[in-house]
Amino acid sequence: MAMDWAMAAGRWLGWAWLGVLAGCGGGKPQAADLQRAESMRPADARLAGKYQRSCLICHGNQASQAPLAGFAPAWKPRLEKGMPLLLAHVRDGLNAMPARGYCNDCSDEEFGRLIAFMAGDGGEGAR
Repeated sequence: MAMDWAMAAGRWLGWAWLGVLAGCGGGKPQAADLQRAESMRPADARLAGKYQRSCLICHGNQASQAPLAGFAPAWKPRLEKGMPLLLAHVRDGLNAMPARGYCNDCSDEEFGRLIAFMAGDGGEGAR
């Protein structure tokens, strides 16, 4: 009787652990996500230049701990806080990101477009 309970509990814990692991799958970028983050650029040439010199070094590199460009699971909780707060974080800096994210000549409108680009899948407006 005690052995049946222990086996059932062990099976339940095993299934619960698998459920936890399955839920984590969307949170960690895979090789294809990293490759896409390194290669995607905004279609607008001027914005692409600003992205490449200011954003790519961190948002195209998983080691930086910045949300990876084009990787929606990393951007979803940030977007849920709203664009005004995201823009404030860009202007003021947050954690390891310096104020203005290395783009001193970016306007708020350009920051918004860059955030939208990085938070998307690189589809529309990307090359």
